[in-house]
Amino acid sequence: MENSALSRWLSRAFGGPLLYIDLLAAVLVIVGSVASWYFNVRGTVGLLLWLAPLTVLVTSIVVGFFYATMSLLSGDASGLAVARIEPGVTRTAQPNIRFLGWETTEAQLTAIENGEARVSGTPWLTRVTFANEPDVSSSGLTAYKVSGHIEFYDAARDRFLFGMVGQWSDGLGDGTVAVGEKQIDIPPDATPCYLNIALKYDEDDECYGINHDTAVRAPVDLRDQQRKLGHGLYTLKIMVHGENVAETFWFGLINRGSGQRVRILRISA
Repeated sequence: MENSALSRWLSRAFGGPLLYIDLLAAVLVIVGSVASWYFNVRGTVGLLLWLAPLTVLVTSIVVGFFYATMSLLSGDASGLAVARIEPGVTRTAQPNIRFLGWETTEAQLTAIENGEARVSGTPWLTRVTFANEPDVSSSGLTAYKVSGHIEFYDAARDRFLFGMVGQWSDGLGDGTVAVGEKQIDIPPDATPCYLNIALKYDEDDECYGINHDTAVRAPVDLRDQQRKLGHGLYTLKIMVHGENVAETFWFGLINRGSGQRVRILRISA
């Protein structure tokens, strides 16, 4: 009977604030009846001592019956609708974007000369990795149209430096950093998805924020001067948004200057 319709109806009819009203009214009926008899109170006053709380008690019970019936009917109808739309997926199941880690990988820049492609540089690309790992395994929990909005602050988060829509990239099998997407669909199978953060040359003290429009803003070497970060510590705020997805992650970005790669550190909000 624990999950039966009757048990749910009774819990709603006599649960919550209505239960306290019922108990209080019942006590007042008993007290009023005893008081009118003990003190020999007659007439209208004696009647009101027990009739007024009795009226409250009956009204509360009627309201509880009506609320429980309507609540149960509307709840059952809602449950049937969800079951028809998404069989096998609970109403609370949704995509779950998790941070997997970060990495710095060597990327090749290519240039076209005389109709032939040649390597024009090999900077380091720093990126963070996310995956969709829902608590309930289901093919219906793909995270659709996911984008990553990145904001750069100083170390104390007192000063906003710049922001950009992040660039998703693949495993860089071809070594090209200019190829990427603003939005991607992330399947619920823990497939790693890479979000580009910064580009840095070994000989530079500075690193540069990189995304899908960097190749237009700085086509020669991807050194975007408006997204330049000097030697030091910075704070990153990455907001991952999509259908049924809204997650915010905070990171520290460490640029240690020439001869050093950019590092990422996960921090709390």
